[in-house]
Amino acid sequence: MQDLQTPAEASDWKRTTRLVEAEQFLAALEDLDQGERLQLGSAGRSGEDRPILLVAAGKGATLDAVQARARDGLRVLVVGNIHAGEVEGKESLLILLREIVAGDHDQLLDGLQFWCLPIYNVDGNERIKRSNRVSQNGPDEGVGQRPNAAGLDLNRDFVKAEAPETRALLGVFNEYDPHLVLDLHTTNGSFHGYHLTYATSLSPNTDPRLDRFARELILEETREDLRENQDLYIFDYGNLSSRDPLSWATYDHRPRFGTNMLGLRNRLAVLSEAYSYLDYQQRVVATRAFVLGIVRRAKTHSLELLRLEASLDAEGSMGKPFSLGLDTALVPASPGEILLGAVDEVPIEGLGVRRVARDERTSTPVGLQLGFEAGRLSVHPRAWAIREPNAQDSKMLALHGVRFRILNEPLACTTRSFQISAVKRARRLFQGHHELVLEGAWEEGPATLPAGTLLVPSAQPLCRVAAQLLSPQSEDSLWTWGHFDGRLEPDATEACVLRVETMGK
Repeated sequence: MQDLQTPAEASDWKRTTRLVEAEQFLAALEDLDQGERLQLGSAGRSGEDRPILLVAAGKGATLDAVQARARDGLRVLVVGNIHAGEVEGKESLLILLREIVAGDHDQLLDGLQFWCLPIYNVDGNERIKRSNRVSQNGPDEGVGQRPNAAGLDLNRDFVKAEAPETRALLGVFNEYDPHLVLDLHTTNGSFHGYHLTYATSLSPNTDPRLDRFARELILEETREDLRENQDLYIFDYGNLSSRDPLSWATYDHRPRFGTNMLGLRNRLAVLSEAYSYLDYQQRVVATRAFVLGIVRRAKTHSLELLRLEASLDAEGSMGKPFSLGLDTALVPASPGEILLGAVDEVPIEGLGVRRVARDERTSTPVGLQLGFEAGRLSVHPRAWAIREPNAQDSKMLALHGVRFRILNEPLACTTRSFQISAVKRARRLFQGHHELVLEGAWEEGPATLPAGTLLVPSAQPLCRVAAQLLSPQSEDSLWTWGHFDGRLEPDATEACVLRVETMGK
């Protein structure tokens, strides 16, 4: 078993793994005596028609989603290589899969189901160049590129879902419905003293009970465990501000980021960011330890987690009132401390400068801004209605798992329509779009929705996703990304998505 090495290990940490090498490595694991602990499959195909590897691991591993959801216990999904220059997740997952086949994690995996996508951005992975992420501390022979083959950042695509990779992953979310998802990255931001930083969903529209569970029972306990037992330093993801007083602020609340979208789905999501300036092997070691640590804590608290997620789903299905947060901003700074680090700059001939972390840490007082809060709230309606829907409306909602129906007869109701006063588009093109903001006000009155109207009830488990996607005021929606542009003529005065407040008999 130890003779079976990943390309990273076999090259003394000079290389990262290509798709064909990962396929060969996994096939070799499957041929071992306990190879039945792996089930190899595909979540779909990439833009360049490569397989997006999906692996089920552990005793009784299955890729049959119906069978998996019929079993009791925790379901865990780990995604590696969404940014293909950030290779630590991929390499740590291959090592973990070898250990699982060897039986090293039987006790941990007993009673839970484990899946992983070791090379999610497979097209980006195959574009390995030494000029990618030059400042990162290895591997020497280069890494893949950040976006996919079409130039899309897959971790900005979870609302618009344009990439085939994103659509495949949303399919995994819908089919397997994992209770816990880990998303593995590598950060190259501020110079800090941690092996790895982390975050859970930062959307203010994530239920606060799930947020507290993630932060207090999973992340804080994992942080203490890794520090005490493995001498690994981890902390909340952030970057230092340049202003005075010094603050350590997290990144973004919008659901275009995968972990934020998962929070809206009432699921526990954890972002992992290995420190780019540590050496390559250290980053893989830290990422592997973090994955095991999070899964261990989640299993310890699995009954609480399963009850909480089921309760949130049930509350959504019963139509419990809740609100969409608007005018979102970072929370005010609270006093705290972080570990700062330092780097040496090493010239790489013809490429640039590599940054190498020094083995030093300095505790520094900062203001911590580790979350977001909404400035105002918009209470959800009974339903949202799309007038004169097209096939893409149904397709997009189905991709996200949002329930809807097409009216087969007129429906008398009270609606609020969004009266548009301004349509503003960003000047800068981002991910192929000029992001849109609608300004205006709601106008209430009786209406009769004709047959053929698409109706999205708010009484459903994914009500928070529906609100985020459809509301004309949402800060990251289908409106933002141009989905409804064909129904926004230059002189349009009313949004095509209505709030349905009451319904007649």
